[in-house]
Amino acid sequence: MLTADLLLADVRKGEVQPRYLPLEGEVAEEHLARAAELIALFADHEGRRRGELDDALAERTRGRPDFKVDRGLAKLLEDATEFRGLDAGEAAGLRREVFVAAARARREGDFDREAILQGVGEARGWSAGQVEAQLYADLKANELVVSVPRLRPRELLERYNLGLAQAVLLRALALRVAVHDAPPPRLRQLFRNVKFHGLLTRAERKGTTVHLELDGPLSLFGNTARYGVRMAGFLPALLLCPRWELDADVRLGKSRRSRRFRLSPEVGLVGRRRDAGAWLPDMVGAFTARFAELAPDWSVDEQVPVLNLGGEVVVPDLRFVHPESGWEGWLEFLGYWRRGGVARRLQALAQHGAPRLVLALDRGLRLDEETLRGLEGPVVPYREMPSARKVLRALEALRDASPPRPCEGRKASPRRPKRNRSPARRGGKRGRPRRRGPQT
Repeated sequence: MLTADLLLADVRKGEVQPRYLPLEGEVAEEHLARAAELIALFADHEGRRRGELDDALAERTRGRPDFKVDRGLAKLLEDATEFRGLDAGEAAGLRREVFVAAARARREGDFDREAILQGVGEARGWSAGQVEAQLYADLKANELVVSVPRLRPRELLERYNLGLAQAVLLRALALRVAVHDAPPPRLRQLFRNVKFHGLLTRAERKGTTVHLELDGPLSLFGNTARYGVRMAGFLPALLLCPRWELDADVRLGKSRRSRRFRLSPEVGLVGRRRDAGAWLPDMVGAFTARFAELAPDWSVDEQVPVLNLGGEVVVPDLRFVHPESGWEGWLEFLGYWRRGGVARRLQALAQHGAPRLVLALDRGLRLDEETLRGLEGPVVPYREMPSARKVLRALEALRDASPPRPCEGRKASPRRPKRNRSPARRGGKRGRPRRRGPQT
């Protein structure tokens, strides 16, 4: 990603607006040509020293008013390029051998530079030239350019625009994210990414929208740089969601004033993250149809809550609502496609519980009875598809055991507000004060 010194952005009316590169139109053609030249420059230096590449990049940007754009594009290419050099300890050992051999030759009066390098290289199967090339290979400038990414110019511009947004988030105080109409698998993928990056978050669901609040790196007392990188790394996962908004408080510039930064899909950022982990088998759709046939009086949808169980975020797959009572329960499928997180999920449920949750467990997971015994809610094992009848019985048992919440079922009739009575009114007829006995 881009670092803060490569950020190009304007501030208008207190809002940060990065200078994204256009991807369409006449101006975009100029930027695409620039990206193609940089990609070719990196490819020409494959197999050469890193210092030569750095010199070529410095020569290219010298005297250009928009040199920061070139440096930003080069930074992204450099991040994706593989460099190789000797380990610091290995290089130091090689230098020690050469220097010791040279000192011995000088004492003996038989100093021959080529012969010394050849003698040190024989034990490694290297020539004298290879020994000389590797003598200071632990220095960054002497690393070899091993492989250069084969990026298309448009892809490099897309990475640059994403990098600008990430560079702003490096200076965030707080983030507020709203994700709309996301299916449960997508929400689980998003929360997995939040947890993977170790971000501090709070989440709640309102209707079809899930709201997340994340602490920014500048809100912490320490390790702000590392946390900022994690925060910026969260953005590509958010781009996989279809509808979302991001609203951040950031602190940029020497004034250190708090600014606002907003993002949405309309900006057109493109993430290159592999879309994995948001898949559900066709069995889920087949089960939903079978349950609807069996229990037509129940409604089934994906407006599931976000359950926080001691730091483990649980997003069920389906929500079931009984219209007469308004009672609401949830179902989560734990199958082979989610094998990695099953043990962690069951541990969180055993410790904290989710009294309205039914678990559908694939028998292929081979969980022992002792593990399942600690769960508070019902478990429905299955092989190909959970039995809709067993899930219905489990939901009915949970409904009978727990009364509906105040917001469920029939609404209580509002209590009639008390009427404010003036002191004169409390005394009897309007305007007449209360008599307190005979007056003398």
